[in-house]
Amino acid sequence: MDRDPAGVLMSANRSGVSGDQDGRRRLELGRRLRAARTERRFSLQYIGERAGLSRSFISQLELGQSAASLGTLKRICAVLDIPVWALLDDDPLPVQPGNSKPVPGEAAIVRRDQRKVRRYPGSTTDISLLTPDLNRRIEVTLSVLQPGEGYGHETYTHRGEEFGLVLAGTYEVTVDDVPYVLEEGDSIYFSSRLPHRTRALGDRPVTTFWVVTPPS
Repeated sequence: MDRDPAGVLMSANRSGVSGDQDGRRRLELGRRLRAARTERRFSLQYIGERAGLSRSFISQLELGQSAASLGTLKRICAVLDIPVWALLDDDPLPVQPGNSKPVPGEAAIVRRDQRKVRRYPGSTTDISLLTPDLNRRIEVTLSVLQPGEGYGHETYTHRGEEFGLVLAGTYEVTVDDVPYVLEEGDSIYFSSRLPHRTRALGDRPVTTFWVVTPPS
């Protein structure tokens, strides 16, 4: 099998969840990826070339035979012009996020026990969507990462801007080849068009708060 750009054979289950559960996640993600690709009439080769991945790796993802780092998924979604949540969420998401707007005068509340919490295949990172959906101009997430986890060892880019705040732990954010080590209470802002990647440092979980516009 092909390797994810992070350099790890992603077909293995490293997430600590059951193999059946992780396998179901891979199959569902692959189904959604193939649906988004065929809807746009993009070939496997087209996606692979623009995301910097091999055709066979994209094929294995669609078949549920491999998993990918979140950074790799974001690179694929950038080619498809969809948010990565479109591959993870249980509910259908718009093809073009941000097209619809909240009704004027209405406030949207997300209760703590009603957050959408997702974990991509092969990962132990829980990602909570704090905004009601992706039909907004911004995406707000709360993530809990285990030591060493992040968005992959290779950088990726996408349109927009983002802001991150470390709520607990030590977090490294590399932007345009410059690493920044953030401690609890530190924040960072940058253009998403700059190559970037992240990872949790130390020996304890890291909690981060991210605001991204438009949703990615």
